[in-house]
Amino acid sequence: MRTRPLGPILVVLALVLAACGGADDAAPDDRTSAAPGDADCDWSIEAPSTDFVVDRCGRALILRGVNVESASKGDRQGDDHLPESDPALQELFGSEWGWNNVRFLVFWGAIEPEPDVYDEAYLDEVEGWMDRYEAAGIHVVLDLHQDLYGWSVGFDGAPDWAVDTQGHPIAPPQDGGAWWLRGADPAVQAAYQSFWNPADGDTYLQDHYLGALGHLAERFADHPAVIGYDVMNEPAFANGDLDATLAIAGQAAVGEFHNDNLTDFMNRGIATVREASPDQYVFVEPTSLVNYFPYPGDLIEGDIVDPRDGDPRIVYAGHLYEPTVHEGEGYPESSTYVEEWFDLRPAEARTMSAALWFGEWGGAPGQDRMDGYLTDVLGAADRTMSGWAYWSWDPGGWSPIDEDGTLSPNGEVLRRVQPRAVAGTPLSFGWDPDAATFRLVWTPRDEVTAPTEIAVPAALFPDGFTVVLDGDEVADPDHDPATSTLRIPADAGSTGGDHELCVAPAGSTACP
Repeated sequence: MRTRPLGPILVVLALVLAACGGADDAAPDDRTSAAPGDADCDWSIEAPSTDFVVDRCGRALILRGVNVESASKGDRQGDDHLPESDPALQELFGSEWGWNNVRFLVFWGAIEPEPDVYDEAYLDEVEGWMDRYEAAGIHVVLDLHQDLYGWSVGFDGAPDWAVDTQGHPIAPPQDGGAWWLRGADPAVQAAYQSFWNPADGDTYLQDHYLGALGHLAERFADHPAVIGYDVMNEPAFANGDLDATLAIAGQAAVGEFHNDNLTDFMNRGIATVREASPDQYVFVEPTSLVNYFPYPGDLIEGDIVDPRDGDPRIVYAGHLYEPTVHEGEGYPESSTYVEEWFDLRPAEARTMSAALWFGEWGGAPGQDRMDGYLTDVLGAADRTMSGWAYWSWDPGGWSPIDEDGTLSPNGEVLRRVQPRAVAGTPLSFGWDPDAATFRLVWTPRDEVTAPTEIAVPAALFPDGFTVVLDGDEVADPDHDPATSTLRIPADAGSTGGDHELCVAPAGSTACP
């Protein structure tokens, strides 16, 4: 990351906090895609391995989509904390990309505006959005979001009553400059430490936070759209204040920083969700610091525990922000960030018995080599069969759409063929944008009877496309252009072995 006259302390602070700075329509009456919660499915089919998330029908999901949305953070606790963009624009999720996933921002301060008082009207509004996503075939991760701890100290997350600055005055907002500079304010640091490391050892604030998470899980445990819960967005400073974070940077760089405090908190979050929901997934994040260098994760992977009756349903959900891209300075040809990130995170997820999904990534269009950055990340995600949620939907800026609803340059690159749900165990898949060719190989599972679904955006194939399954061309493929969904029946293709699917432009000889 750049090292201008900010100094080393502020550079580290930037890396700790730098990510993601910056509902009245009724739900449709008819489903436009296979709904996330099919009436005949009941979560009883476990995943083929903990590397994969499965839906209620037992299909392996490759969760790909977008965060909705940064604007919901608002400026104060009393705002409505709901998306501001036109819900109708979200029809583009299907028609342009065939996405099956939204990371939907919710906030402790909006859920529990007063101690032990839950705002059911706010959750009713959230439920309305969930109903729309169910109708569109979208799986939702409810993300309990925070940045710089809370609104009263400069950003979003905690209710005002839960902000204890230990007597430090709250600095007034300053015009200009990066938002994350407020993270060095003693009031912000004290608020974090009152939550993570209270001097008297009283876990009152953590208990309330987890109570809000539990209430959220109780409310949405049976909602067909909700696939799981992100325990806390970008948990920072659990190991101590800014000085303590600087002190462990060297350890973190060589993988010797093990964050007992954060590991224990994530385990408490998992257990809290499990009290309300035995089957939805719990998404856990490492501290922000390790994602931006990138460093080995600080969660103690072998100590993460899911108490559910059955295999763990955990997702490792760190974020992926190449620092120079994040700052809008382009993607250096010398950057090794993407390679390093994918060298670390899949192995950490496997040790944790978790699936891998990065809950935020992105950058401003128009910067040098941005297309190359997006392509590198997307290719690595395919090779590791990882899920992701792009930051963020808010039209303009980093969004895949411009303010008038047209696709941004980023949105054009994000458009690709990719799996949505696989009726078996995925072995490999990948999209070749130059040849406009996609391949998927999977092992079928007899107990999974729902169809395999592939996102095939029609705009990628202006002259049509060919589908070949196990060496035979599929006549009249079942493709819904409104949702970009290609469906392959679970019993289609050859029997007795793995399936191989190929999608290519009509008339191409790329598929065998």
